Amino acid sequence: MIDTFGKKLRELRVNSEIGLRELARLIDKSPGYLSDVEHDNVPPPSEDVILKIAAALYVDKKELLIVAQKMDPEISSYVAQDAEAADFLRMAREKKFDSDDWDTLTKLAEAAKLGKTEKLK
Repeated sequence: MIDTFGKKLRELRVNSEIGLRELARLIDKSPGYLSDVEHDNVPPPSEDVILKIAAALYVDKKELLIVAQKMDPEISSYVAQDAEAADFLRMAREKKFDSDDWDTLTKLAEAAKLGKTEKLK
């Protein structure tokens, strides 16, 4: 069963042993708002707020972004600035890429040493 954002947030917060009021303070939101989020009374927060929550709970931001069905702002910015990246993602959607396809593509890109990385000195 897929968790709602609120259920996942509450689970992660409780596992991190951080109280609702403390998390609200850390992310500069009201405890009432955070309670509404955890009880799924309001939609998931913005991407920026989700990143603050992930940092405050010391959890992987991807976990919260996925359950919220939101995109990492770094990725959105990258795709918005690179037409070829956007075109590639459209093609992947049209061809209905699945997780196996993405795994294969990742392995191919790594084997071909695609991309640019700075060399460590």
